[in-house]
Amino acid sequence: MDDYAGIDVSLEQSGVCVVDATGKMVCEAKVASEPEAAVRFFGQLSVPVTRIGLEASPLSQWLHAGLSGSSASSCRASCAMWSSASAAFCAASG
Repeated sequence: MDDYAGIDVSLEQSGVCVVDATGKMVCEAKVASEPEAAVRFFGQLSVPVTRIGLEASPLSQWLHAGLSGSSASSCRASCAMWSSASAAFCAASG
């Protein structure tokens, strides 16, 4: 089954929500807003993530580059930047 992640990007900590294909929340966490922290988080998940959506903001460009350039297999998911409204699906599903 495919699992997806949304990242609500903030200056110090970002909210991460992972949902399955039916929209059921798999997990939710706060991670430091740094590429290394996001790579570490996705590497520790017990489920593979197919797509990662990031809130579109100047900081998310840095996270996108870090996730997309990671050699970790857990971060080879397709990354895309979304508008704030699209990224809010995680907050609404909680």
